[in-house]
Amino acid sequence: MQVENKVLFSEISAEESATVSGGVEVDFNLPGYLFIIGAGTVFGQPGLTPDELQFAFETAVQVATI
Repeated sequence: MQVENKVLFSEISAEESATVSGGVEVDFNLPGYLFIIGAGTVFGQPGLTPDELQFAFETAVQVATI
């Protein structure tokens, strides 16, 4: 039995990436996300609600069309 080596990941150009993603670029602002969660933890009620976590996530995700 012969085993084939297949490449799982290969580098692609920015143009190929835009084609695959449908021309949408997504960026995640980790410091902003952690700031909102930290502020909610320090200044809010004990524990964060799912709505507060969702707000932090939606604020941190930035979508731009190419």
